[in-house]
Amino acid sequence: MISTKYMGLELRSPVIVSSGPLTQNIVSLKKAEEAGAGAVVLKSIFEEQIENDVSAEIASNEEFLGHSGADYAAFSRDRYIDRYMKLLTEAKKNLSIPVIASVSAKTMDSWIEYAERFVKCGADGIELNYYPISSDATVTGTEVDKRLVSFAEKARAAIDGPLSIKMGYKYSSLASVIKSLDKAGIDAIVLFNRFFRPDIDIETLSFTSSSPVSSGDEYAEALRWIGLMSGEIKADMCGNTGIHDGASAVKMLLSGAKAVEICTAIIQQGFSVIGKINAFIEDWMQRHGYSSLSAFTGLLSQEHIENGWMWERTQFLKTIGE
Repeated sequence: MISTKYMGLELRSPVIVSSGPLTQNIVSLKKAEEAGAGAVVLKSIFEEQIENDVSAEIASNEEFLGHSGADYAAFSRDRYIDRYMKLLTEAKKNLSIPVIASVSAKTMDSWIEYAERFVKCGADGIELNYYPISSDATVTGTEVDKRLVSFAEKARAAIDGPLSIKMGYKYSSLASVIKSLDKAGIDAIVLFNRFFRPDIDIETLSFTSSSPVSSGDEYAEALRWIGLMSGEIKADMCGNTGIHDGASAVKMLLSGAKAVEICTAIIQQGFSVIGKINAFIEDWMQRHGYSSLSAFTGLLSQEHIENGWMWERTQFLKTIGE
């Protein structure tokens, strides 16, 4: 009843457990499947984290390594990749739902190299995390947009199988970027990525971070852009960030999303929240007379409603009696 097709994969539920701490071990992955998840996205493998860890290891063992630091670095990087591939292999062996590998790397070659290896290892799909911080004032917004599109084109040409891009919203023309990703042949677009947010401890004068979990009202921006773009592209769209219950999941589906990714909701409520969201969707469908997700997916997207301009509103309208 709530099965869906997302990035070419058959899912028993539109609820996907997103990349994060809950998808980095086989015990949690099994719990996700048992709770009713449609798919899981393995915790991202971060090139930047690997490089930082390897550099720290080399620095602490410099007197023993001598001139062999470069060889040790390569060996250490392969160790991280092998560990991830072991988790992927184990997940494929133990789960019956799709297992999607997630890659977050700094350089173009690394993204593609990792993804190709994971596909060969049996990943049902690849989700590429893309979120550059455009801190170079000499680089224009147009150039930032072009870099993402260029990356997508190269990734699509090199990687076989289902491919999605999980992206942020800070682009000079988000609509144009999404259309270009679709034209490049990307199978699905996940809106939006939620990355590390810097903060400062004013007592210790040290660098820290804000809460890594989302709040229940953070889904609005993804909802807007899925509502605006889902009717204009062939690629599937997936809602991410701030989806904490069945109501927000239904909203995403009505706007045009084929699936939703959740993480914080599970951290705060446990894996049982997956079943609760599934049950809410089913109950809502029965109350409104829908027998399948496809019957109402995108029903309220911009192309399907008379007042589609409402998706473009950015200011509050004055109401009667103010």
